[in-house]
Amino acid sequence: MSELVVYSEVKYKKESNADTGRTEPQIKGETPEDDILYAAVVHKADNTNQRDPPKSVAPADSSSKGSKSIGRRGLLLLAVVVLCILILGTVIGLSLYAGCQSSKWDHGWERHDGQCYFFSNKTLSWCQSQDECVCMKSHLAIINDEEEQKLLMKIIKGKMQYPEDKFWIGLNDRQTEGVWQWVDNTPLNHKFWLNNNGPDDWKGNNHEYPDGEDCVRMGEKNFNGDSAAGWVDTACEIEFKFICEAKVCL
Repeated sequence: MSELVVYSEVKYKKESNADTGRTEPQIKGETPEDDILYAAVVHKADNTNQRDPPKSVAPADSSSKGSKSIGRRGLLLLAVVVLCILILGTVIGLSLYAGCQSSKWDHGWERHDGQCYFFSNKTLSWCQSQDECVCMKSHLAIINDEEEQKLLMKIIKGKMQYPEDKFWIGLNDRQTEGVWQWVDNTPLNHKFWLNNNGPDDWKGNNHEYPDGEDCVRMGEKNFNGDSAAGWVDTACEIEFKFICEAKVCL
């Protein structure tokens, strides 16, 4: 706390007053040699209660720290977004094409050679059949080799009730005529057309199938075990049974 300092001087002259007998004070500058000088120093406290001003502190250079902090947060946010996208893509992919669950075994699914299949009892068009498979977290059957083709031919032979009791599979040329591909957009590599005749894109006796035959069904009641041939291109709107496929859960 600061203080005020007041200096003052008072001089007294040794001169008797006849009437009073007291010594009268004299003005400075008229002091004789025998005058007495009194000096006083008065300290007066400052009651303003002012505090010493705070010491100035040089502001820290926060620009670089702030930019670094923002940069780290931005990178972290980007990493989280990318991770979420990857996880979402994986979940969607698995739900559509690898969604075999243990509960499937209670709903008519069968396991054969590392894959699980569903052989429907009801008949639907090709597009409806694919939608039905997707709802069951699967897809219409994709046949990758001769071994799998023969396996499915033998299975559905025991399930067919009459010769035209056919099954849709996941092969079609709906996007581009003559370019056959599976429902996962992979190209056709192994062909098993019935009698090796290949697709004929038949439009019907009375042109009742103007779009031709863009989807594939399989199933022959009199299947010869030594031959894998069994595919026939058919108009997609015709209703057949169908085969769904999903990966087996380990």
